[in-house]
Amino acid sequence: MSFYQLLPSFNEAFVRLGQTRERGCLLVFNAQEAIHLFVRDGLVVAATGGGKSGEAALDQAFQLKGSSYGWIPGAEPAQKNLGIDMQEYLHKHGIGQETRAGKTIRMPMMPTERREKKMEANYFFIPEASPTFKLKVRKVTNVVGREGTCDIYVESNQVSRRHCLVQVTERGLLVKDLESTNGTFVNGIPMCDGYINEGDRLSLGTYVMTLHREKV
Repeated sequence: MSFYQLLPSFNEAFVRLGQTRERGCLLVFNAQEAIHLFVRDGLVVAATGGGKSGEAALDQAFQLKGSSYGWIPGAEPAQKNLGIDMQEYLHKHGIGQETRAGKTIRMPMMPTERREKKMEANYFFIPEASPTFKLKVRKVTNVVGREGTCDIYVESNQVSRRHCLVQVTERGLLVKDLESTNGTFVNGIPMCDGYINEGDRLSLGTYVMTLHREKV
């Protein structure tokens, strides 16, 4: 039996998987339907079931009544349709867990200023092609890409719609590639998951920008 199947609830298994680099399928089911959530490196890369797919299926997994769950290590989806950071998803939707009852609950949403960790420094990127322009890191967790809904919008064909994740931590700025088409590089070195320091050059494909930091 998998370690994850020993946990009391689907919710707790989802939380634990979001903190690891495990890959496989988290199966959530009841008597009427089953939803498959394919997980890799702390991301939900695909979700299907219940007549839905993508983020709609992921949302449905948290709403199944009387559900059970299982973990299938190493399972891969036939097609990827998502790239959602699991910890960011939990935070965004205010999902908590009641470990005594082993049930999934949705916690009341807290005001943004209380939920978000206060940033101790201001970070911004300066594009190499536009040195007078600043791309500011405005939140603790930011999606970078050329999709209009991204937190840091970059207009370049070299950049994927959701290219990478930039997260402010106590240690510094953490960068995670979101399986982009042209890759994420720091000072010319390919990076899947790692820290970037002031003065480092972050490349999204051939789109290059330099990180700067200002004290608050």
